[in-house]
Amino acid sequence: MPQLRNWLTSVVLTITALLCIPLASPALGQEGDGAAQQDFMVRDLVFDEDLRHDGDVVLAGVWAFSSVSFGIPGYWELAEEPELHVVIRRSGQLIEHISSITVKLNGTPIQTIPLEGAVDEDQEALVRLPLDPTAGYHNIEFLGYHRSHLPCELTNHPGLWSRVLDKSFIRVRYRPSVPELNLADWPYPLRDDRDPDQNLVTFVLPPKPDATDLQAAGYLASYLGHSVTWRPMDLKVWQGDLDKAPPGHLIVLSRMDRKDGHQSQIRALLAAADDPELTGLAKASSQGDFPQAGAVAVMPRPGSSNFAIYSLLGRDAEGLMSLARLLSNQEGATLPTGMVEWVEEVQADDDMEARRWEHSVPPEISFTLEELGLEDIMTSGARGGIASIPLSLIPDDHPVAGQGRVELVYSYTAQASQDQSRIDVLLNGAAAGGVALSDVDGRNRARLLLDLPVHDMGPASRLDVAFRLVGLEQDECLGEWFEPMWGTVHADTRITLPRDRWAQINDLSLLRFGGYPFGVHPDLADTLFVLRDNPGANELQVYLWLAAELGRVTRGDRFAYQVTMGEVNKAEHQDFHLVVVDAGPEASVLRKAGLLSSMSFSRERPGFVRVALAGGGAVALGADPAVAYIESFAVPWAKDRAALVAYAVESELFERVGPCLHYTPLFERLAGKVTRISSCSDLAAVAADEVRYVGQRPVRDAAYQPIRKHYWWLLLGLVVLLVAVLVVRTVWLAPRRRELV
Repeated sequence: MPQLRNWLTSVVLTITALLCIPLASPALGQEGDGAAQQDFMVRDLVFDEDLRHDGDVVLAGVWAFSSVSFGIPGYWELAEEPELHVVIRRSGQLIEHISSITVKLNGTPIQTIPLEGAVDEDQEALVRLPLDPTAGYHNIEFLGYHRSHLPCELTNHPGLWSRVLDKSFIRVRYRPSVPELNLADWPYPLRDDRDPDQNLVTFVLPPKPDATDLQAAGYLASYLGHSVTWRPMDLKVWQGDLDKAPPGHLIVLSRMDRKDGHQSQIRALLAAADDPELTGLAKASSQGDFPQAGAVAVMPRPGSSNFAIYSLLGRDAEGLMSLARLLSNQEGATLPTGMVEWVEEVQADDDMEARRWEHSVPPEISFTLEELGLEDIMTSGARGGIASIPLSLIPDDHPVAGQGRVELVYSYTAQASQDQSRIDVLLNGAAAGGVALSDVDGRNRARLLLDLPVHDMGPASRLDVAFRLVGLEQDECLGEWFEPMWGTVHADTRITLPRDRWAQINDLSLLRFGGYPFGVHPDLADTLFVLRDNPGANELQVYLWLAAELGRVTRGDRFAYQVTMGEVNKAEHQDFHLVVVDAGPEASVLRKAGLLSSMSFSRERPGFVRVALAGGGAVALGADPAVAYIESFAVPWAKDRAALVAYAVESELFERVGPCLHYTPLFERLAGKVTRISSCSDLAAVAADEVRYVGQRPVRDAAYQPIRKHYWWLLLGLVVLLVAVLVVRTVWLAPRRRELV
């Protein structure tokens, strides 16, 4: 009986379970899926879009390698190992299964992918990336091994190749975590260069900001743009209550000497915080027990702990500017640990030296690689490799043809073939010369003096020193990579580069190179932003966009530009470059400043310039009120100063610039004298119809300029002179001819 009872009990329980499962399973499954969806998020980091890798990863030769880097932001907690989804194409000459691509993660091999399948079809593979759950940068290396049926496989054979296509991606599953708020991490979490998805940053300004408020906000926008230079920065302006501000991070600028509504809201947030530092700041600010300059505080944003509020509480206008200077230079990176910093005084920095940009050619005529900021450059590989030296010029630097020199100091490995080994020097791909490496024992600190073909140098130039090193006992087959060969270019290599200095300042494309001409002083000390009195939110938006873009491209690490509202004082501001933001049919700021007549899109001169559209037809600038314009030209009262103007008949048109900031930076899209913006995909450039030079123009060009412009008159003058000489000669010789007769 006990056995029967147990058997019946088991049957009943089994039947009950079977009946309950269909009813319970859907609910459990739905709950599990929902929990999983809330538990982690999925993000695909595409090579070309998110990782900004330029084109496919190309692997050429018997042995070849290349790499891709990616970052894990600080607020991503990995839910599982990321997945690398690779799409591969290969040459038809490769042997299947033997040819392969090995994937390394941070130097450790993790998987080898055999190259196989039809040649005309893409091969796909999945590789798991065993990463630690910590944030940071990571490097993926692709090592190609290409074998064929060729009797002798050379590294430079064109048929030995494979490519990892730029549509490959890294899939990351992560749980968003609450970022740790700490002033020592400024500007995190507002800007994180590891994050492919930037969070919106909103500047909270007073309803009626003055020039000091705007200057302080501009400094912060410039610094945030400078902190992540590889992408633009989208930001918003808010002048209402904090609880109604757009979602995302907030930067609140307020002063204790002015009641604009934000002080009471900030005090309430500080007083309600859990941190004693924040509550202490609230008490001190309400009692007037405040330091000389003010205080900086960071706190979680109510309702969303994933976002932060940075508050700048200045005692007065001078105090607010002190706080902005503190957070917009290198001192901001050295803030102590904590959520509140009391600031008594911030010393104003001296202006940066003009014409001395980081990572660019120094202003001196002769300089070494060490003075350029480089150390010894060593290359190694089957043939030694190429040492690449950046020679970025300030855009108005024009090397004098025939006077560029390089005194190369180099070393190379022993056991190199005397007949086949050599070194070659190239400037922007143009050969400058070379020499055979004929010492079988190698050389240490040999010297080579060469002339440089400087006629085609510009802001993005480079000098390549190519070592071709062939070993004495090295086989010519299998990629020639049995014994690594090396070469070194030493830091005391000296380059002599005399330069003239002149530029066409009505070319918007120069802005991408250090913000030229506004950035000749790396801290923009010669730049003045001009806005109208009581500007609207859209104009403030454009001002901060331009400030962030100038900060992104500038070569300095702090900022010293000025801001004014209303009119430009020509006597006081004659030495400044101007950045003008104006809107409205009357263009009041431009009209008062006397700049309206210098502009191509002036409503007083409709149709003055016509721009051809890609789809056909043309639009007359000044006659189209449905677009915004960005233009550059020389300041009328100071020919060596430039003006950059953003103008729209309706200020709402400026919003069309915003979508561009999620993709290519704004300055990368500007060109010509004028760029009209009707949408992010419709940016049309108007080429300059006249050439205007500033700077120290070379005498020879200045002498040739009248000839270029008036050569027909010169030819006519020569003909007239020749006729006059013949007439005088005839008259002079006429008496002698009569005497002879």
